[in-house]
Amino acid sequence: MNNLKFDAESYLKTGSNELRVLEYQTVGMSFGINILKVNKIVSEMKDFIRIPETHPAVSGIFKDRDRLVPVVDLARFLGIASEENKCKKIIITEFFGILTGFYVEKIDWIHHFKWEDVIDTQNVFANIDHRYVIGIVKPTEERMVLLLDYESILLDLCPYLKERTNISYQGEANFKQKKILIAEDSPSVRAMLINELTQLNCEVIDASDGVQGWKLFQENHFDLVICDVEMPQMDGLALTLNIRQSERPNTPVIVYSSIGDMGMKARASFLKADAHITKLNLELLMETVEKLIKGEKITNNSALEDVFEDKQLETIPIE
Repeated sequence: MNNLKFDAESYLKTGSNELRVLEYQTVGMSFGINILKVNKIVSEMKDFIRIPETHPAVSGIFKDRDRLVPVVDLARFLGIASEENKCKKIIITEFFGILTGFYVEKIDWIHHFKWEDVIDTQNVFANIDHRYVIGIVKPTEERMVLLLDYESILLDLCPYLKERTNISYQGEANFKQKKILIAEDSPSVRAMLINELTQLNCEVIDASDGVQGWKLFQENHFDLVICDVEMPQMDGLALTLNIRQSERPNTPVIVYSSIGDMGMKARASFLKADAHITKLNLELLMETVEKLIKGEKITNNSALEDVFEDKQLETIPIE
């Protein structure tokens, strides 16, 4: 087993607005994924079997040690597959608390960017439909790497995940005349949050990136902020840091991220976010919103050790 190493120091310095992108290729196109979503990379699918009556892009499932992992042919899903399948690597991702393998051709390397380096495709494509491409980064002046909305891909592949978001909240909080800021770059997740919160009669103002969110925060008085972590221009951790250093530092902040590992929870806690909730757990999110609007303090039942000690280098296993 080899390891793809990257310097983790700036990630552990929470609020630094830094991004690490694993670049890979499929059908000759370059794509990227935040390394925080990558569990491992494998070259062989052990005990692979095909599953009938699934999405055409779902190749099947394979065994990774004691875990069964569904694998998605990313090129086929994106509609760019050629007749000859040249895929040789599987990137196993972990978000929404789910393991998913993406079948790709080649792993390149990890690039270091600032979130302000990420080009928001909403500003590039305007009204042109570009459902799965949410950002562009440029490792060099001549090359571009497309950042995909992996959350939307998984939601489209797994309809049951959307069912988990169809809740009928029975809380007792008075949401009327409450103003909530949502900073979230994924259109599908943002729409879910807006729909749920507006049904509870609160006023919702939304932003598609952290810079927009910070500008709105400075211009308005909000009772609560819900922010994603991965966003172009400014990530949710940097936004949280700005809020804590602002004239309204006590504004409740919920970090709502698809990355649910202990490291991310520790980063959010380090910045004094009031809560970190893994995406799609809308019922827990609404319960947390209610408690914070009531002025209650959120207690973290998980003991968060100091993950910042003796951790200067992290690795992504390659098998």
